[in-house]
Amino acid sequence: MANRGASPTREDARHWLPSQGVDPAPLAELNAEALGLLAMRAAEAERSELPPLLAELRAQWVELPAHAVRRLSAAPFSLFDAGFSQAPRWLELRTGGVHDGSHRGGAAYFDPVAACSITRRTLVYAWHLSRSRPRAACLVFGATISAVEALAACSLAVLEAAAERHAEILRPRWANQLGFWRELLGTASAGADRRLHDLLLGGVSRLAADTLAAHAQDR
Repeated sequence: MANRGASPTREDARHWLPSQGVDPAPLAELNAEALGLLAMRAAEAERSELPPLLAELRAQWVELPAHAVRRLSAAPFSLFDAGFSQAPRWLELRTGGVHDGSHRGGAAYFDPVAACSITRRTLVYAWHLSRSRPRAACLVFGATISAVEALAACSLAVLEAAAERHAEILRPRWANQLGFWRELLGTASAGADRRLHDLLLGGVSRLAADTLAAHAQDR
C-alpha cells in the first residue's frame, strides 16, 4: 500500500478554487486525510465489517496511491458528507444529553475516534467558511442557506459537542453510487487528469442539484 501521508499543497488545489478569495488548502487537507483513513480501513478491517463502498471496491481502496489521493483531494467540494443538510435540526440538540440516532446502524466507514476528529475539524472549517463566504460554504458542503446560517450562528463549544454526537454520520458523498466511485478511484489512480476533471465537475453539478432540491424543500 502506497504511502498517503503527504498533504496536498495550495499548488495542487489552486485550479479548483470554489470561489474567489477562498483558500482551498484546508478542504484539500480534510479530503486527503479522510481518503487515507478509508484506504487504511479497507486494508485492515474484515470484509464483513465494511460498508459496501469499501467492501466491493476494496482492491481499489487498498491500492490507492498517494498521487491519486492528491488528485482527488483537490476536488472543489467536500468528498465527504458530515450531515450538514440537517444542521439546523441537530445543532439544536445542545443540552440535556439528547441524541439523534437516525443515522446509526450499518457498517462504519471510519474508526469512531478518527471520525470524531475529522468531523470536528470539518465543522470548524465549515463554520469559518459559513461566516466568511456563506455562498461558497453552500457549494463546498452541499448545504442550504439555512444550514449555513445555523453553522455560522454556533459557538465553538456547540460545534465540539455536535462533533462528538454526530461523528457516525460522516461518510463518503454519494456512498451508495459504487459505479461513480469505481471510476473516480480508477481515474485518479491512472493519472487521467482530463477525465478526473470531468468527473469532479459532474460532481459539482450533482451537488448543486441536490442543494437546489433541498432549498426547495426548505421553503
